[in-house]
Order: sequence, then structure tokens, then C-alpha cells
Amino acid sequence: MTKLTLLQSLIRNALIETILLVLILVPRPAAGILDIRKARQFDADGNYISAASAYATAAQRLPWEPSLWEKAGQAYLKGNDYYPAEYAFEDAVQRRALSPDGYLGYGDTVFALGDPGLAVDLWNGLLDRGGDPSILLPRIAHGYRDLALYSDEMNTWQEYLVYQPGDAAAHYRLGLLLATTSPADALPELMLADRLNPSLDPPVESLRSALNIAFLSDDRAYQLLVSGRTLGAMGNWQLAAIAFQNAIAIRADYADAWAWLGEAKQQQGQDGSVEIERAIAFNPDSAMVESLYGIYLQRQKQPKQALAAIQKAAALEPGNPGWQMALGEAYEETGDLVTALTYYQKATTLSPDDATFWQALAEFSLRNNLDLAGTGLPAARKLVELASNDWQSDDIAGQILMETDDLVGAEVLLKKAIELDPTQAAPFLHLGLFYLQTGDRMAAFSYLNQAKSGFDPDGSIGWQANRLLEQYFP
Repeated sequence: MTKLTLLQSLIRNALIETILLVLILVPRPAAGILDIRKARQFDADGNYISAASAYATAAQRLPWEPSLWEKAGQAYLKGNDYYPAEYAFEDAVQRRALSPDGYLGYGDTVFALGDPGLAVDLWNGLLDRGGDPSILLPRIAHGYRDLALYSDEMNTWQEYLVYQPGDAAAHYRLGLLLATTSPADALPELMLADRLNPSLDPPVESLRSALNIAFLSDDRAYQLLVSGRTLGAMGNWQLAAIAFQNAIAIRADYADAWAWLGEAKQQQGQDGSVEIERAIAFNPDSAMVESLYGIYLQRQKQPKQALAAIQKAAALEPGNPGWQMALGEAYEETGDLVTALTYYQKATTLSPDDATFWQALAEFSLRNNLDLAGTGLPAARKLVELASNDWQSDDIAGQILMETDDLVGAEVLLKKAIELDPTQAAPFLHLGLFYLQTGDRMAAFSYLNQAKSGFDPDGSIGWQANRLLEQYFP
């Protein structure tokens, strides 16, 4: 073969290899470009998961475009599909192709997946690089909250409010946090939150009223105790526990604070027995300690021992209607309904203008179907009189009227309960039962279905509604 022939052969082979290479490679970028177009259309249509999948496919076909992994992660995040979102963001990080918005989304993703520590690290890193504080600081604060780093959370909210002073929810949360450490500083934040958002008035008023009474004493440990008890009554037992711990830090032998700390731990699914035992050791003659000890024993399925503890509390403070009500509950636990009724009634006698005790008496009568006409109905009427704007008043009274065959009155009150608070499942369940009793199956189905699916799908009311639907509407 001549040199010319050999050269021609080499050139021909090279051309063939080049053509083959083009034939192999060209479809990949072309397909990748088509994937990007499809992804953008899916994204515009709100089909985020399909958009994310198309972006991920495009990223595989166009390795020189690593930013596509971020786009895939953001689309998965918008579709609430967090695990593939995390993988996509991680791929972008490995390729050093994650933008500030990508880091924000990456943090949102791992936070949703239950890793607030990593989320806070990502958001703090972005903040250090000049990220927007008004966007990042609330996320960081929520991360600290999930990590139970409440001091860091408090500092973060204070920093955030420099940028967004009109955020009522942030002022409210800061007020709650300050209530665990410095109740006097909490009030201004809570009052400002209330002014910015009047819907916060009920919880703010509860805490404000309690703290104003506590401030009549200069005892800071007592102020923290009152603050913690009010936080607990609002359902915020984690913060309540911190307030009790801070009260104990001031006064190590503060028996009531130890007892309430035990209660706060039990409310969070913890044991609490060590704290209760310390409370009894520090002050066995405290009515508060004995009452909380009785509640603890009730949870331990020891009704007789619980009764003895609450009897001691009532003996120490015979004029306290709360202990009389607690005695009624304790006797009810032992099955002695006649004695229980006596103590429920005594609580209303000691505090005739407090709706709490009339509600307890009416519910006791209804719960046990005991003297509904002579006890339950008058108690329910008094309850409605004292708490006319509380949906529970009308709900309880409506149930008693239904049981005493006043069907017209029952229907009116149960519907009023729904009008007062249409987000509560119980009146819907009770109206469903009412219409089953009166034979209006269509109305019964509607109300039971709302109780089941609309307002309490995973709770006891939803469960009862579902059972009734299965029984009567198979």
C-alpha cells in the first residue's frame, strides 16, 4: 500500500469515527434540550413532579449544565417530594452548582425531612454570605425551636424584628419565649402582637391577666411559676417546663415549681415522677403539690391513692372550688358517682359565677346519664348564661336537651355551637346523631361526614363519626 493510499485510509477511518461519535453524542444533548423544554412546560402547568423528573433527566444528558440539578431540586420541593429533592440538591452541591436560592431550598428540604440542625447550618451559612435576613431569620428561628434551643430562638426573633417590626406572629412568639425567662419583658411584646393582630387577643389576655396578678408579688420565682402555669394552660408545655426550671433555679426548694415541672414533663410524654417526689419531699403540706400528685396517680391507674392525695389537698384548702371539682373527678374514677356529684355541686356553690365548674357538673351528669333533668339541665342552662359565646356551652346544653327529649331546643343549640365555631368537630357529630335519632338520614350523613373528614379526621370525634357512617351508611 502506497503512502498516499495509507493516508487516505487513515483519513477515511477518522471521518468514520467522527461521524459515529456525532451519531452517538448528538441525540443526548438534543434530547436534553427537549427535556428542559418539557420541564419548563410542566412547571408552568403546576405539574412539579414531572418537571423535576424532566430536569433530572436533562441534567444526566447535559453534564456540563450542573445547575439543572438545582432546578430539579426546586421542582421536587414545590411538589412536596422531599427525598428526591434532597438528592438533587446534594448533586448540585457536589458539582458546586448551587445558587443562594438553591441553598435556601436545600435548607427547606432537609427541614421538612426532620433535620433542623442541617437546615439551620445551611440558612446561617447563606445569611453569612449576605442572604436576606427577613427571609432567612424566621426559618432559622423555627429551626432553633425544633431543636429546643429556645435562647437561640429568642435572639433570632429579636434580630428579625429589627427588619420586620410589624410581624405580629413574631412578636407573639417572642413574648411567649420571654415569659419563660423574664415575664415583665414579655408583656410589651404580647401587647404589641395583640395590637397588630387582634385575633391574638384571647391568648394574650390570658397571659396578661395572669402575669398582672403575679406582679403583685416581688417574688420572681413565683412570677415564673404563674407564667409557666399559664403557658401550660395554653397547651405550650415545652415552654412551661422552662419557666418552672427557671423558677427552681432561683429557689431550689420551691415545691410547687417542682410539682408543675413534673406535670409539664408528663404532658410531654415523659415520666415526671422524680419531680413529683421532690415536690412532696420539699413541702408535703402544699395543696397544689398534693393535687398534682393526685393527677399523677390517676394517670398511673391508682384511683384510690389519687383520691387520698386530692382529699388532702381539699382539706388543706377547703374553700378552693378547684379541689372540690378534683375530688368529684377522683370519686368518679373510683365509681362512686353519688359522692362525686356532691363535690361537683359543692364546687359550683363555692364559685357560682365561674363557668368552669358549671361545665364540669353538666358534663359529669351527661357523661354518666345521671339526673339529667334535675342536675344536668339546670347546670347547662347556667353554663350558657355565663359563657354564651363559647361553643362548648351550647354543645353540652344541646346534648342534654336531646337526651331529655327537647328535640327542638337541642337542634337550635347544636346549630348555634357550629355558628360560634365552625371548625369544631364535636357539634357536627352531635347534630349527626340528632338527625339519626329524628330520622333525617340525609342531614345525618352530611354532618357525620363533616365531623369525620373536615374537622377531626385523625381524632376521637372523627373515629366515632366514621364508625357511625359505617354502621348506618354502609
